[in-house]
Amino acid sequence: MKRWLIISLVFNAILIISISVFAFIYRDKIMQRFVQFKGNPAIIMYGNSITAQGKWTALLDRTDVLNGGLPGMTTYHFLQLLQTHVIDLHPKICFVKGGINDIIVGVSQAKMQGFYEAILDKLLASNIIPVVTLTVYEQNDPISKTEVDLLNQFLIKYCEEHRLTYIDLNRFISDSTGLKAEFAVDKTHLNEKAYEIWARQIKSVLKEKGI
Repeated sequence: MKRWLIISLVFNAILIISISVFAFIYRDKIMQRFVQFKGNPAIIMYGNSITAQGKWTALLDRTDVLNGGLPGMTTYHFLQLLQTHVIDLHPKICFVKGGINDIIVGVSQAKMQGFYEAILDKLLASNIIPVVTLTVYEQNDPISKTEVDLLNQFLIKYCEEHRLTYIDLNRFISDSTGLKAEFAVDKTHLNEKAYEIWARQIKSVLKEKGI
């Protein structure tokens, strides 16, 4: 009898540890399900795979943030999906980041900037606060870097004209050659160190806006 009690206790301990490890590893996915179920997130992160790969509930330590990242998508897709993926959810604030996929596939600056402007205009018209995260450089790609600079110049001008906040991650994670290797997992995507820097900037914006 005592032997079976010990076996049962050991089994239960292993089960509890396994569940705890699983919950820790997948905590952001679990929290995202909770946010979706609860509905009406206060914060939406909207962008491409760089946004999608962020573990935002853990990074921001909040349960009212929805990861609306759309891997592989361009600003055209962001505009087309904006109503269902952002506006209909009625967030207080939307952090927008995109453009690098446009640059990779050769979308012109005129089109890219036009789509971005339409996205920000629609957010403003819907009484949702847009915050732009400027497009991050790729590693060691001078042609891409030139295009990123042109897009970011447009975005800074738009934000200044409309009194919007923008986040410039390149100040922290890039140098004259582009994205620093210490903040990258590949040519384009960010590692945990970069996301922690990004999250600190987001927290500062949220504090400033009282959200």
